[in-house]
Amino acid sequence: MLAGLTVVWILFAPSKIGGQTSYVIINGNSMEPGFHRGDLVLVKTATEYREGDIVAYKDAKMGAYVFHRIIGVKQERFILQGDNNSWKDDYQPTHNEIVGKLWLRLPKMGATVEWLRAPLNLALATAGFGGVLMTSSNLQPNSLRNRKNKTPARVSLGWFETTLYLLGFAALAFLVLTVFSFRQPATRAAEDVKYEQTGVFYYSAASPAGIYDAEVLRSGDPIFLKLTCGINVGYSYNISGPLERISGSQKLEARISDEQSGWQRTLPLKEETAFNGSSYSVVAPVDLCQAQELVSAVEAETGFRPNTYTLTIISQTAVAAKVNDQDLYDSFTSNLVFHFDKVHFYLADKNGETNPLQSSQSGRFTSSKTQINTVKFLGLDANVPGLRAVGLGGLTLSLLCLLSLGAYVFTAAQRDPQTLLQIKYGSIVMDVYDYDLGGAGMLVQTASVDDLAKLAERQNTMILRLPRNGSFIYFARSDGVTYYYNSGEGKPL
Repeated sequence: MLAGLTVVWILFAPSKIGGQTSYVIINGNSMEPGFHRGDLVLVKTATEYREGDIVAYKDAKMGAYVFHRIIGVKQERFILQGDNNSWKDDYQPTHNEIVGKLWLRLPKMGATVEWLRAPLNLALATAGFGGVLMTSSNLQPNSLRNRKNKTPARVSLGWFETTLYLLGFAALAFLVLTVFSFRQPATRAAEDVKYEQTGVFYYSAASPAGIYDAEVLRSGDPIFLKLTCGINVGYSYNISGPLERISGSQKLEARISDEQSGWQRTLPLKEETAFNGSSYSVVAPVDLCQAQELVSAVEAETGFRPNTYTLTIISQTAVAAKVNDQDLYDSFTSNLVFHFDKVHFYLADKNGETNPLQSSQSGRFTSSKTQINTVKFLGLDANVPGLRAVGLGGLTLSLLCLLSLGAYVFTAAQRDPQTLLQIKYGSIVMDVYDYDLGGAGMLVQTASVDDLAKLAERQNTMILRLPRNGSFIYFARSDGVTYYYNSGEGKPL
């Protein structure tokens, strides 16, 4: 039984509880004609994936699992395509993002699993299965009654059998838990810490009434030099994530440039300033007329006169933090881009971004430390050393209880053989104190009480025990024949 359970575990244990198999339900037609919607596919993890393998992987962009064929490898990333698709997958997973490659296909089984996922359907299926079991258990005594023309006895387990089964089941369960936990590493590399930096620009200026919707010029509005030369540019920085002891520095500068010629000139706006905490804000004045005078001087000296120039407000932030007592250093640059000519300044479209005033940057910190490994067990996140302790402790306790039960049985058998027989067959033995063996019909003596017990279990009947002359006579009737065993050294009646 243990060997069979081990084989089943190795072949079919789900990856979420430490196994190597994942179960995938096909939910599209991209792999037809080989695979159809509703098929259940079993994939297994592998140390190597090659061109031509059909694999399941996690698409980080879609946030979903995809089941496609590998058609190429490029820079440690796999290129995949559905057999029924004319295009390649946009996402190219790494080896660690692949769940496994094809092992078994069970047609239409996925549709059955999906049907059973509905609570009502699962309840109906469970009730139906229970009804079948109840019907079969009721039909078996009836068939015996028709075949033997008698009512079979209802047999219940005695305390010894119940205790033995419970201890055996507990020992097996703790053994499986122990094997499972020791197959998992006790520690693992600490998970990467994700964080995100965000920067938001804003600007404002005084404006004559009636020009804009509001009484002042606000972020997003064009700036006409005839109305105002100066604006106040503000910048807010924020870093989010499980970081500690955050500090950094930030500075603002303006860069005037021409894309055609490549000319540029950088002007300081705000000197580098230190800050502490996850957020920081700064405001600096920008003289747009000064920028216009600068480009006019350049045109007069060079004779080059483009139609538009670019003004870029640049925020440069350097940040330091602690992650699990380790140092993290990163930088973040945000740009606010204006195009301008002789008349006005206006926001530039930053490569189709929906908000040219905001930018963000995601980061990932890879720790060099290790942490206690955890696995999914019975739907909970359990640490592996704890599972090992529970498994070994439970297995040891179960084996000690089994040994104690065996010692008790051995001692009882040495003291009184009848006690051993009562322990072994107490659930099918009934004591009687008067029985007419003379009218019992044909008598057949068995070689041992074990043989009599086998006969009684096969005939689904009770064994009667009658005390006589300091010993016991065990007998059972079947088809008009009385089978018996005399415990007084096996003597005949």
